Amino acid sequence: MIIKKLVLNNYKTFYGHQELDLDIPDNSRQDNKNIILIGGLNGSGKTSILKAIHYSLFGKRGMSPEEYKRIFSNVINNTFFNEGGRECYIVLTVEVNNKEEWELKTKWIFDHSKIQVHETREITIRKPGARIGRTQIINNMETYNRFIDRTIPYHVAPFFIFDGEEIKDIILRQNSYEMKEAIQKLSGLEAYKALKTDLTDALSFLSTKIFKANASKSPETNQDKVKYELAETNKSLDEFKARKDKEENRKTKLLDQIQALKKERENKIKLNASSREVYVKKLTASETKLQSFETNFTKEFMDSAFDILLRDQYLLLQKELKKEESYMQQKLVKEASLVPYQNFISNLFEVELDPPLTSTQKENLMLSGEKIWSKLNKINSELEEIELLHDLNKEQHRKLMNLPIKTSQHLTNIYNQMEKERTLIQQYESEIRKAPESVDIEEENEKIDNLTKMLGEVELRLKSATRKINTLSEERARLSKKLTQTEKKEDNNNQYQEQFEAIALIIQFLDDYIEKLTKLKANFIHEQFKLMLNQLFRKQDEFGKIEFDMSSFTIRLYNDRNQEISVHDRSAGEMQIISSALIWALTKSSRYALPMIIDTPLGRLDSYHRSYLIDHYYKELSEQVIILSTDTEITEDYIKQIKDSTYKQFTLDYDQNRKYTLIIPGYFQAKGVV
Repeated sequence: MIIKKLVLNNYKTFYGHQELDLDIPDNSRQDNKNIILIGGLNGSGKTSILKAIHYSLFGKRGMSPEEYKRIFSNVINNTFFNEGGRECYIVLTVEVNNKEEWELKTKWIFDHSKIQVHETREITIRKPGARIGRTQIINNMETYNRFIDRTIPYHVAPFFIFDGEEIKDIILRQNSYEMKEAIQKLSGLEAYKALKTDLTDALSFLSTKIFKANASKSPETNQDKVKYELAETNKSLDEFKARKDKEENRKTKLLDQIQALKKERENKIKLNASSREVYVKKLTASETKLQSFETNFTKEFMDSAFDILLRDQYLLLQKELKKEESYMQQKLVKEASLVPYQNFISNLFEVELDPPLTSTQKENLMLSGEKIWSKLNKINSELEEIELLHDLNKEQHRKLMNLPIKTSQHLTNIYNQMEKERTLIQQYESEIRKAPESVDIEEENEKIDNLTKMLGEVELRLKSATRKINTLSEERARLSKKLTQTEKKEDNNNQYQEQFEAIALIIQFLDDYIEKLTKLKANFIHEQFKLMLNQLFRKQDEFGKIEFDMSSFTIRLYNDRNQEISVHDRSAGEMQIISSALIWALTKSSRYALPMIIDTPLGRLDSYHRSYLIDHYYKELSEQVIILSTDTEITEDYIKQIKDSTYKQFTLDYDQNRKYTLIIPGYFQAKGVV
């Protein structure tokens, strides 16, 4: 099956008529372009798209009235409703395996109070190559559900439409009836087992007919005896199967009780974080820190107190020294600049004049000439005289200029840390006086041990019932074979006898076929699961052995000491990886070709596991993989990794001002992701 298009008409955050063209042509799929990437920030409508696809196919199945009310009772777009609109709809178009095209339309109508008053469904089926199809309004949902389930069974939905952050629920529900039925449907075993059940019922019916026909005959023939034994064997087999189902239900309940007790124990253990012993440890740690801070404060004070006290005097001295140094440099520059002038004026005054210049005239002439010379040569002649107080050599000057200028900030910081620890010590002492003793979890441990013991007993009874069922099945096969080989036939039940022999032979062949197929499926699922788990899991060689039990449809993990590891005790991220590997294995063994629609695929994973999912998983998972992602999950680096496998990209662009989402081509192009 391929999803071709999704129409969202004033549905939830999507305003107006908007379409997602999700079709991937055959030639592109053959070129391994199987990924459609839909990006959107939180609240932009990614989950709404996932729910719309699921609801179009399966309706309210598996949904409580409260959940339906929460998700679908208010689906009309707020902006459209405020404009006067009163109806909205979604249309999902899919192409099934026989190339028929199904158009599934769901419409909701609301009153002026925004209360849903009506919901309608219709389906339009177009034959291959036809432009116009036949439309049928859905009035009977049971009939519609049976029609859908023939192509897309509801119980397999969790394996191809799911939220990446909730995928771990597949592992947590692996012992449930729904999960077993889903895996049977995916693997194709359910159809063969249903056929066998029908044939067995027919065999029992014929056996009863034949037995009644021969009941009045005397003496009882060997053939009659075999028929009677076969009927009794079938009866015993049914009883032991019922007993096995009962024990499996007990096992499921015990596992649920153990899980609940473990959760309760975990909550109690969390309370230990506020116990008296914890605060005593914290108090001791704070006292140690305070002592360290006090020692450090004393040392720092002794080392820097003198410099801190003289800081202002240091700064004043250095300022005066800089001023004197600047004055001396300017004076030297001025004197050096006037040397040519002084030489000139000295030579000039040696010239004999009549009458000769007086001393006063020479002095005035010399001063005036100096000003003119300074102006022409741009020399600062107005140098302010200062008193030189310090007569220092270079080394003395350097030492005084490099005197340490220290502040009290580092002492203040240490003091603040000391005060913080003193405050914490007071708080811890107060908490110690009112804190409870450590919580005792011995009762939960004892209950878990008892339930585990009971679980072991139930598993022993399950194994015993399984062995008995296998023995009775072999006995039934032996009796059926013996009965078919009997050549003696009575005229009055010849027709029943021939049918009985034919059905018994078919059942014998079917038993052999189911047994071999089950082993092949189990081995294939096991190998695919192990292969993908080892590729995706960061902790290489984490598991010594991996099993997939086709009798109970459960995953079993063992460490290198052949001890079973509880899947339920793994982290959320690890369970997501394990569930992803299981989906891979079941998808590869499935008789259904289904698209994969995944919301928030990488949210709980670290960068290592994200990269492996991108490289080894989505590219090969299905012919059509629709990924709904935020910009922090599928980033620019991951875009490059899946570039060759990506057929189309969209972005759900939410307008904060208008409060609705628009679907635009490209993946976060406006924000620079690609």
